[in-house]
Amino acid sequence: MTQMETIACVFTGMGLAAMLAACAPAETPAPAVEPATEVAAPIEAETPAAPEAPAYAMPAGGQGLIFTVTPCYGTCPAYSVNLFDDGVLLFRRSHRDTPDVDVIVKEDAFETPEGFQELVDQLESQGLSELNGNYTNTMTDGRCRTDASSKILEVRTAEFTKRVEFYTGCSEFADETTLQGLFSVVEEAVGAEDLLAQSESPTAPE
Repeated sequence: MTQMETIACVFTGMGLAAMLAACAPAETPAPAVEPATEVAAPIEAETPAAPEAPAYAMPAGGQGLIFTVTPCYGTCPAYSVNLFDDGVLLFRRSHRDTPDVDVIVKEDAFETPEGFQELVDQLESQGLSELNGNYTNTMTDGRCRTDASSKILEVRTAEFTKRVEFYTGCSEFADETTLQGLFSVVEEAVGAEDLLAQSESPTAPE
């Protein structure tokens, strides 16, 4: 090949390369990478605080006496008494026609530190341990009317817990006299009559 032919071939090759380069598709630029977005950590919901126990509530395992009189269809008072072994007494009385609740607190229900044990001994002498727990209008003996209240007694000591429910509309049944004597002792011990009179007065604490 002559020198002129060689030069022609070189220029021909260069032209072909330029043509191929011109016809080649343009490179597509890579998509821009967006910066990573920081995800905020989820906010943990605050756990609501546990409700405080009501003042003078009978603690689990605590020693004391709980006496309750339920409503009737008439005007008989409905109330409850918590009497603690240290002499603190909490009286609550609800009213039929209003949401009001009378509350009376005494801190010296017993004259001596042994007062609670002496009361338990007195209730035992009245036959507390021998009574069964249920004297309601489902009894098969005796007669029962349907418009009376119930009296419920729960005694808690280090040795035992005893609960007795007495529907006062029932009569002429076994243990009736024992129950009446037992609840008379309880009502006198907590001062039920005075507490009811105080709750009915205009100056009764709310």
